Amino acid sequence: MSTRSHPSSYKDPDGSIVFKNNQVYRLINYSFKDSFNTFLNSGLYKDLSEAEMIISHEEVGFNEIDEAENKTIYKILKPRLIPFISYPYEWSFFQLKQAALLTLEIQLKSLEKNMWLKDANCYNVQFNGVSPIFIDTSSFEIYPENKPWIAYGQFCRHFLGPLLLHAYGKSELCSLSMSSSDGIPLNVISYSIPRSTKFNFFIFSHIHYHAKLETRYNQDTSAKEKKLLLSKSRLTALILHLKKGIEKLELKNKSSEWSDYYDTFSYDKENFLQKQNAILSFIAHVKPSTLLDMGCNEGQFSILCSEKVNYIVAADADMAVINNLSRKLKINKIKNILPLVLNLAHPSPGIGLLNKERASFNERARFDGVMALALIHHLAIGCNIPFDLIAKQFSDLSPQLIIEFIPKEDPQAQKLMITKKDIFENYSLENFISSFNLFYRVKEQYPLSNSGRILFWMEANA
Repeated sequence: MSTRSHPSSYKDPDGSIVFKNNQVYRLINYSFKDSFNTFLNSGLYKDLSEAEMIISHEEVGFNEIDEAENKTIYKILKPRLIPFISYPYEWSFFQLKQAALLTLEIQLKSLEKNMWLKDANCYNVQFNGVSPIFIDTSSFEIYPENKPWIAYGQFCRHFLGPLLLHAYGKSELCSLSMSSSDGIPLNVISYSIPRSTKFNFFIFSHIHYHAKLETRYNQDTSAKEKKLLLSKSRLTALILHLKKGIEKLELKNKSSEWSDYYDTFSYDKENFLQKQNAILSFIAHVKPSTLLDMGCNEGQFSILCSEKVNYIVAADADMAVINNLSRKLKINKIKNILPLVLNLAHPSPGIGLLNKERASFNERARFDGVMALALIHHLAIGCNIPFDLIAKQFSDLSPQLIIEFIPKEDPQAQKLMITKKDIFENYSLENFISSFNLFYRVKEQYPLSNSGRILFWMEANA
């Protein structure tokens, strides 16, 4: 298979990402030689990789990717692979906060080695389970004495601003990051958060005043000629101020309509135990290495499967429940579950140049098994999606499916219809099975005693 470049690799003159045979390679150009050697020789890479703060790599020969004739390349790195690539607009507040703090901690450790991060792009961080890890080896540059941090504005647009939007109940505005590769503009953030935050020195200095300075700078061309000086000690103080302020940020509202679901669900302890046993039977038969738990709520069943599955993506459209799950996994040190904020009715699209820089969820998602528990009514009734289209979506994700059918009479299904006209004559068990039979065949079914709910294990048609 020939080598191909990552669609976002056109931006950095110091390096790029290429793929060959499903393996990722990072190319380091000669223009980055001095900074890269300092990164290695100073011990910074060793310290960060041993602390699992940055992705580890090995150097490989040019023949591995057929680049022997390319005279601009200095080194070729083969980084350790991340099980599933996710993006910041799919993260909870807690995850974004952890990614921001990781970036600042790396900046502090870099300054100690006379280096710094030349950018603070949120896409430089990925999650391995619930743990953030920095992936951009070519972001480390030799520190230029007395210069202000060139990535400060980018950090505020990519991390601090979105965190404040989340914290002040404006999470829906964080999707604006999909329309701009350089984060959410500071003037938008300044306008969107409460006016009272102007009396908070941390928020005033890094957002409101910062936004005002950016506007003035953009309008006053003479300002571009001014030389700004900032000592390393003052720069360190700036980073520590950001870190302390972000550590204090919390969501104002930590609950949602669905965050107490397992205190109010429609079946009793016997049903719940039957459901657990059916899922464990599915896992025992399929033996999936990777699993998608779609509509996971706070991850009870992902956690149930975590000791028998190598890697689980636990996704839900409700940011509050994913935020709670992220905290729970961190506290309980469960390392093989990646929580994501995803709506299967509106999955993340491909964005950036040619819609290719950040791949859509469907392009990234292929699993050995999918669980869709207490989800079908949300898609079919809540989002008016026909059964056959739901089945097609699941078949694109995995050949193995365990799905829970919720009857129309179920209190949770009726809850979705309170403000809707009943146009769902086709919502029936018979139509559900016939529609899914277009893509799957039923292997087993597990009625949950008197609840009317049924779990199905389905396998893709040959």
